[in-house]
Amino acid sequence: MIKNKQEGSKMNYGKSLYALFALMLLVPLSTNAQENISLDDAINKAIENNKQLKNALYDVNKAEADVDEAYGHALPSVDLSANYTRYLEPMRFYISGDLFPSPGGSPSTGGQFIDASSDNAIDARIDVSQTIFNSAVFRSISGADNYYDAAKLNLNVQVDELVFNVKSAYFQALLQKESYELVKASKTNAETSFKDIKALFDEGLIGEYDMIRAEVQVENFAPQLISAENEYENAKNNLKVIMGMEPQLDIELTDQLTSFDEDYNNGYNIDEIEDEILLVNPQLSALSMQEEVNKDFIAVYESEYLPTLSAFGNYSLQGQSNDFNFPTATTSQVGLRFKMNLFSGLQTNAKVEKAELDLKKTKTQTELVELTLKSQVKNLIKRIQSSRKQLEANIRNISQAQRGYDISKIRYEEGIGSLLEINDSDLALRTAKINNLRTKFELLISYAQLDQLLGNYSNKYKIEN
Repeated sequence: MIKNKQEGSKMNYGKSLYALFALMLLVPLSTNAQENISLDDAINKAIENNKQLKNALYDVNKAEADVDEAYGHALPSVDLSANYTRYLEPMRFYISGDLFPSPGGSPSTGGQFIDASSDNAIDARIDVSQTIFNSAVFRSISGADNYYDAAKLNLNVQVDELVFNVKSAYFQALLQKESYELVKASKTNAETSFKDIKALFDEGLIGEYDMIRAEVQVENFAPQLISAENEYENAKNNLKVIMGMEPQLDIELTDQLTSFDEDYNNGYNIDEIEDEILLVNPQLSALSMQEEVNKDFIAVYESEYLPTLSAFGNYSLQGQSNDFNFPTATTSQVGLRFKMNLFSGLQTNAKVEKAELDLKKTKTQTELVELTLKSQVKNLIKRIQSSRKQLEANIRNISQAQRGYDISKIRYEEGIGSLLEINDSDLALRTAKINNLRTKFELLISYAQLDQLLGNYSNKYKIEN
């Protein structure tokens, strides 16, 4: 009997170990660590992971290599070459018989072949050339520098656009989060009211109708809460896409809409922005540099009409032998080379014409961007001023709505009010708070777009090559 108990005990212990081991395997699969994300965290992750930004950075690196290549065309060119040749049959040339008179003094009747090579031959040569004048080379250097600057400015445009998109998505997620929390708070208030009303009903102080209505009010919050939660999750998923995060990862936003108010209210002089925007806008700066690049292309193509002058020199060593004991001879020379195209089938004219059209397109695009910027800035200033005024009205509205909600509860407790008054005042208070959140959101988006147009993001977040 004791033995059976011991065996049973061992079996139970083994099962317990197996269950514990299985639980240890399952726990990591079922837990999903939550990552807290601030706005700065979101921006840094997006800059690190964004594919378009990486491509823009590759363009900068490529432009930097183009600069090195352009300078290389102005530097001396040095080439070294060497050959070894094994003649399986000697190289020969034919000499006619007239060149070889017969012993009697009369011309020979036939010619003969003469060997002109040994079994082995070597040849080593070094060539040096230096451009003295080539307008295309010198203009290409200037063009490569401008192209590099244009690539960097385009990278700045990409940074400003990315950061703005991150901010927009983050603020949108915050709006949905805080709206969701307001609905939760209203549901909590409804549950508290229901408990109080049920207690009064149990004591026979109120009728069944009020209790049923309070219970229905609680249940009515269920779909609102689900909808608000879904909108919050969708906003977070959109933010994760922009950050380059996997959608299954769980994140929690650590900031609040109110935490950004002070920064924006003290950081801008709205009256000066309209004039400043045309001077510092990254897109306009990039287009201005693109115009310089277009001009460089025109100059490069026009330089094909001009002559080129270069200096050259070479040194060579040659030798032939049947036994690898080479006697050698050297040759060296220097000189100037002049070259000028006289006719190329009007190709140069066509290249210049296309480059001039590209310049006109860039100028037209610049004018369009300037007009768009002026309109955007005016609209942003109006939206900012309107949002600021609306925030002041919202504060008063929330205060009044809160007072109305408190009065409705007191009136009901004193028996002179109704449950409908409580529900209406709660809805008015929640609506006032949500409207205030939306106004803050619109103000933050306006300031974020203003930062983008001013190029503040690319100045703050420097991307290393």
